[in-house]
Amino acid sequence: MNSLTYVWHDCFIYSNGTIAIIFDFWKDPLLCGSGNRDHENRERDDFSHLMQKIMAESKQIYVVVSHHHKDHYTKKIFDWSRKFPGIKYILSKDVAKYARHILTKDSIYSGIKPDPENVFVVRPGEVFCDESLKIEAFDSTDIGNSYAVTVNGIKIFHAGDLNAWIWKDESTESEISEALKTYESILDKIVSKYPEFDMAMFPVDSRLGTDYFTGAKIFLEKICVRHFFPMHFGLGDTSDEQMKYQLDAADVRNYANPSHGECICLQAPFSSFIMP
Repeated sequence: MNSLTYVWHDCFIYSNGTIAIIFDFWKDPLLCGSGNRDHENRERDDFSHLMQKIMAESKQIYVVVSHHHKDHYTKKIFDWSRKFPGIKYILSKDVAKYARHILTKDSIYSGIKPDPENVFVVRPGEVFCDESLKIEAFDSTDIGNSYAVTVNGIKIFHAGDLNAWIWKDESTESEISEALKTYESILDKIVSKYPEFDMAMFPVDSRLGTDYFTGAKIFLEKICVRHFFPMHFGLGDTSDEQMKYQLDAADVRNYANPSHGECICLQAPFSSFIMP
C-alpha cells in the first residue's frame, strides 16, 4: 500500500508499509501552538503520537531535507535517531553546513547526534541509493535541492523550494522573464530523466500574488503526474490568512492539467492519500 500523509506546509510522509520517507519536516502541527499537550505521549523528540505511529510501523525510515530554511528544516529531526537508531538522513549541502556542529563527531555539541554512517549529503546531480530506494537530487530556484525518489517502481517528486518565484505585481518584465528561464531550465533537466511521476509535491503559494500558480501550471504542462499535491501554503499569520492560502492552493482549476493527472489538496494535518 502506497500512502502519502500531509503533515504541514511542505512536510509529507510517504509510506508503503515497509519504509517511511519524511520530507522537509518543520513542525508537528498537533503540538505547536497548543497549550494542552499530551505529556504522556510527548517524547523529548517533540512529535505527536500520530507521527510516532507512522514511523514505528516502518522497518526503515528516511528523512529527506531539501534546504535549511526554517519552514523546511529543524534540528529536531536528529533527535529522532535516539528512538529510531537506524534512521537515515539525506541532506542538501546547505543543511549539512548549518548542522555541522550536530553532524561532526568530535564537536562540543552536547545534544543527540545521529550515526555519521546514516547521514548522506547529496548535491544536484548526485544520487543516494540503497537496497530500498533511489533519491536523485536536482537544482532549486532557491537554495538546496529538489528530489526525485524511486521506490519499488513508484516515482515521487518533492520540489523543496523549486518554483517559479515571480511576483508579477512587483517585478519587471525582464525579472519575470529571467526567473521563468531559470525555472524552466531546471524542469528540462528533470523531465529528461523523469517525464512522469506517480506522486509530486510542489509549491502553490498565493503570497506571490497575481498568477501565483504559474510554477505549478508549467510543471504540469511539462511533466505527467498521476497524483499532484500542492504544498507551501502553511505560513498564514492569522487564521483568515491561513484559510485564504489553503483555499487558493486548493483551487486546482488555475493550474491542473487533467490530461497529465489529477490534483489533490490535502489540508488537514495527517490527512492521507492512498494510491490505488
